[in-house]
Parts: sequence; structure tokens; C-alpha cells
Amino acid sequence: MNHRLMAVLLAALLLFMPGLGQAQLSWKPGNPGGGGAFNSPVVTSEGYWAVGSDLGGVYLSMDAGVTWTAVGSAQGLTVTHIASLAAHPSGKLLVGTDGGLFVGNSNGTGFSRKYATGYIAAIAVSADPNIVYAAVHPQWDSLSPYIIRSNDAGQTWAATGSNLPTNLRITGLRTHPVDPDGVWAVSGRGRFPDTPESAVVYQAHFSADGGATFARMDPQQGKLVDIAYGLDPQNLNLMYATVAATGNAPRVYKSLETGYSWTLLTSGTQAPSGIILADSTNASHVRIVGLDDQALRPAGTYGSFLWESSNAGTSWTKYTLSVSGGWSQADEVWGMGFSYQGLGQTIGARPSSPNTVLWTNNQFLYSSSNGGKAWSDGVSTAVSGKWRSRGIDNVVPIVVEQSAADANVVYAGYMDLGLWRSDDGGLGWTSLNTTAYTGGWAGKGGNSLSVAADPGRANVVWAQLGGNMENCGAPCDEPLYLLKSTDKGATWQNITQGLPNPIRRLEGLTVAPDSTVNYRWVYAAVNGDVYLSEDDGVSWAQVLDCPNDDCFRVYYTDTNGVLALSAGAVYRSWQGGSAGTWDQLTLPAAMTSGWTAGQHWLHDVWTYSGPMDLASRGGNIWVAVKGTGKGLYRSADYGQSWTRVRADDQGRTVTVNASTGRVYFGSSSAVHAGGYATTSQGVVTSADGATGWTAQNQGLAFPFALYARVAANGALWLVSPGQGVMKWR
Repeated sequence: MNHRLMAVLLAALLLFMPGLGQAQLSWKPGNPGGGGAFNSPVVTSEGYWAVGSDLGGVYLSMDAGVTWTAVGSAQGLTVTHIASLAAHPSGKLLVGTDGGLFVGNSNGTGFSRKYATGYIAAIAVSADPNIVYAAVHPQWDSLSPYIIRSNDAGQTWAATGSNLPTNLRITGLRTHPVDPDGVWAVSGRGRFPDTPESAVVYQAHFSADGGATFARMDPQQGKLVDIAYGLDPQNLNLMYATVAATGNAPRVYKSLETGYSWTLLTSGTQAPSGIILADSTNASHVRIVGLDDQALRPAGTYGSFLWESSNAGTSWTKYTLSVSGGWSQADEVWGMGFSYQGLGQTIGARPSSPNTVLWTNNQFLYSSSNGGKAWSDGVSTAVSGKWRSRGIDNVVPIVVEQSAADANVVYAGYMDLGLWRSDDGGLGWTSLNTTAYTGGWAGKGGNSLSVAADPGRANVVWAQLGGNMENCGAPCDEPLYLLKSTDKGATWQNITQGLPNPIRRLEGLTVAPDSTVNYRWVYAAVNGDVYLSEDDGVSWAQVLDCPNDDCFRVYYTDTNGVLALSAGAVYRSWQGGSAGTWDQLTLPAAMTSGWTAGQHWLHDVWTYSGPMDLASRGGNIWVAVKGTGKGLYRSADYGQSWTRVRADDQGRTVTVNASTGRVYFGSSSAVHAGGYATTSQGVVTSADGATGWTAQNQGLAFPFALYARVAANGALWLVSPGQGVMKWR
């Protein structure tokens, strides 16, 4: 064989070998780490860590939390909202969701749905690994629980006909150490339904006949926090129970006969209360993780604690808990509280490896390697003073912007995490959130939906930043701010001149790249109308009064004028967007039918129908439209006529490579909440934006593409709900 032919064959081999050449190109996340609700941590028999989320599916680590991988529809797990998890000793992972129960391999592969209905609130493997129990609520927001049982390790399931009270919300299941027919159902506050604390039922019911009949058998001396077996080989019926401070001080109880009778071990304001951790290697060793939660502690007390006993609960040592590491100092902001899924889905450990303990709450993951005495942030790593995600995110990103003046500088705006900057192309991140402009987040988070980097000055950036946006539809809880920085966000100037007060919505920040440096023309959609600054973003004037106050994005193009999107129309100005120069584009009825004028794509996420994003190149305009029977529309004649070039009910974003003309179109059935639908196609791309579309979803756990942009240097960025900000590389 000649050397030239050998070189060609070697190049081809490298191209298609996994991990080499173009074969390694995929979407890779670039986030600071964490920021969403986590729950149900488990440690598998192989030592893998698995954690559920409410948007991003399951997160799995095979290296004790150093790195994580998102598991979703690409692996057969076709539901985003995880309600419960259980590790099976056969190397399987059982996943309860708001759409049934899935079983897959504990390495994150091969998932399939084994029970198709209901909200699977808890799962537990019995002493006989073939027998597995799960607690089901008919709907995500209902009570009326029932128990299902599998006799073949989770492959098939049948209801047991249990007599559980209908007013319970199940938050955990506990199984007897040796009797596969012994199972406890523990109730308390779960994420759903949203009931007042006074109506939440904290109880534990026991079944000795495989889930057919249950009887309440907790101590019944207040608000039950947790109940667990002590794993004493001399008495496998030994149990502990903790009770919260409802009308009395916290209490710890002990039972020698599986809850048929209880003995009070300790009581008082300094008594333990929390999640019980037994130790199968030492029957006298008992730990209680006390959560920082007002509903569970005596009035006037606060903090998170570990209570440890070396003599089966006769005496206790108390440790004050905190979290080391992490960008958020989350234990100070949120408290080391319980996960949204309830007390029973908060702490995870294997009794056979008692030193490894995982803790999830409504924002982050913590881990302990010394049995719960010390805790570390589990979602981020500090690298040269910046923060880098370990791959466990579950975030709600909205926008990503790479600087045209310095390709290393990238900005990302999130709900809850606020505004961040990367100086190394998306590897490490610095928080740009400040106390003055993030309301109740106090600089340790926030909400940022729009950012615009100056195309010629690497240090100049405009951004929207604000506080709580929980009820932003009518209107935001806290005001939003339009900010300008001349040092890449290290310090900010609050822009107010000519803008409404207060600002309740602020999006669509756009800079005219051909405007004069130091006197840039900057555009923004503020409170649903379009505003223009002709003096570098110092003063502003309204230039387009949108009829329903629903304009949300503005686009400056070199060949198609300035365009603005609203829920009911697309507007254009051929004169730089000045007041009095805007006209509504004439669009075909097939494109505009069903548009929900007056609604907003983010705040009316489930019902919104209308334009979402726009791209322009030459005489071509592409508009991504969300709605039944909609998709991607293209005009090749400056907006005079339109053709649908891609059908997609979940159309969200479109961007074009200015150099090559390649178009990327994205759809997502998830935004700030989960929900996978088969109509969600993720990223598809076409060389001409009209034909020959191919999927480009490598690296995505779910095909979610909410916002995509091709940067000036050709870098391709994506905002994917759950996995976060991602770069094709």
C-alpha cells in the first residue's frame, strides 16, 4: 500500500472513531452549575450517584459527583419531571415521573416505561429484590394515593387495592429489612398539590400483607418527620421515628416491634428531629439530619444540624451544618431545607456505605463524605476564580450572547441564576449579579432575560437584570432594570432616562453594529413597547407603541430594516426604527391564525401562540412561530411573500450563519417548566434554510432548543431548558 493511500485511510478512520475528529462534535454544556429543583438522591450498588430534577430528567454520576451526565429522552426516559428514584441491586434504576414509572440501567442507558399512568411519588425495593413497591397519585396535583407492586424487579406492575386514606400525599416508602411483605407509606408535604400547611397530613401507615391493607402505626404524637428501620441484626423490627415541633418540642421515638408500640427517647427544644440515617455496619450508630425548615423546628430556633448517636439513641451529639464551596452560598440563601418532592425525597445514602450522604433541596445538591458532619457544594467547581458546572444543572437559561469584539467573552442570562460572564469561551463563569438590582436574591441570583454586547468595544455591554419573577405575567413581583457597563459587568449604571417607571418587562436588547462608536443606537422592548437610544444607551424614547403591549424582541438587520416581534404581529421600520416609521408586515393567514395577541411567550408559556424568533440574511427573513400547525417561515423577497419551510408545533428559535448561509431552527416543548412532547424536535439545520433539514441534537438529553445564535466567528450557541447554555464543539 502506498503512503498516500495509507494517509487517506488513516484520516478516514480518525474521522469516524468515537471521540476523534468530527465524531466528537456535540452540544456541550457551559454553565456555572446548578440552579433548579433537585430531589430523590440515591447511591446505587455500583456506587453511582443519581439525582432527579423537575426539568432536566435524571442526572447521573459515575465518579462520586466529580462529573454528571443528563439522562433523558435520548436514553428512553421520555418524561422530564422526576418524582422519585430507587436503585435496584441488579444494576437497574427505577424512575418515578409525572407520567409513569421507567426502568433502565444504572449507567443511564436503556430506559423504558413499565407503568404508564399516574404520578409516581415514591419507590422502594423490598428484602426480596424481585418485589418492588411504588406509591401512585392519579395526577400530579391530586391526593388519593394507591400502591402498585411488582413481583419481577419492576418489569410489570399491578395495583394492590390498598386502603390508604385519600387525604395523604405520599413522600416516601420504607420496606422491612427481611420481610418482603412489610412496607410503610409515609405522607407529608410534597411539591403538589399546593395546600396550606395546616391541611398537610404527616403520618406513616404500615402494611404487613404486601400493600393490600394499611394501618396507621407512627407514634401519633405530632407531625411525623421520618420513620426508618434501625438495621440491627439482633432485632430487625427495630425502628426510629422523628416528630416535629407541632404544639410540642421535637421528639425521637424507638420501637422494638415494627411500630406496634413506641418509646420516647428524647424530647425538648434541643432534641433531634429530621431525616433518619441508619448504619448497617453498626447497629448502635444512628444519625438524624435536621433540616433548616420553619415548619419542623421550635419557634425562635434556626439552622441545620446533624445529630449522631453511638448508643442506639440513648444520647446524642449535635453538629451545626453548613456548606463549603459553591458560587451561591445556598445554605444562607435558601436554608438547608427539603426537596420539593418532600422530606422522604431529600436525603440519600446506602446503609452499607454510611459515610456517603447526598442532600437535595429546591435549588442545589450537597454531598458529604464523612457521614453528614460536613457538606460540600455538589454542582460547581472553582477553576481559576471562575465557576464551572460539573454537569448537573437543571437550569432555565433564556439568552446567550458572545461578544463580536472578543470571542472569549460570553454572557448568559438565566431565570433564578441571573446574569453571568465567561472570559474563556464558556468554560468558567463569573456572576454579574449585584445586590442593588436583584431584589430578594440579594446578588446571589436574579433574573436576566436579555443582554447585548457592543460589537466593537469588548468592555461595553447592556443587560436586563431583576429580582423575583414568579408572577411576572401580571406584573412582575419586583422591578426590572436596564443596565449598562463599560467593564464587562463588573460595575453597572442604571439607565432610567426616558424609560417607564417601574419597568415590569424588558427584553430584546439589540445594538446597531453600524452606528457610531460611543453613540450607539440601542433598541429594547420595555413593558411591551419598542424603545430606541441614539446616544449609547444613555437616554431613551418610545418609537413603537405596540397595540397590546406585547412586543418582546427587536432585530437590527443590514438588508431588511429593523424588525420587532409581538404576540400578534411583526413590525418593520426601513428608517432605523425611528418613531413614525414602523409598519406591520402583511403575513399569510396560515401563518398568523391562532396568534394570541396580548399574551407573552414566557409568562403564558402553555397557551402562547405566535412568532418567537427571527433571522435575516440578504433578502431572506426567517420567522420561527410557535403553535399548532406552525413552524419556520421564510421570505426570500424582503418580507413580501412567505412559505412555511419546516413544520413544527414547538418552534422557538432561528439563527443563520452570516458567512455560509446555513440556518439553524430549534423547537422545545419545555421552557421554564418541564414537559417532553414528541413534537419537540430540538435543533435542525439546513444549508439554505429551505430544504434538506437534518437533526443536530448530539449531546442533548432532551430535544429542547429554546434560543440559538451563531456568533460572528461562527461559534454556535444554544439555550436548552434543563441542560442550560450549550456550545457546539
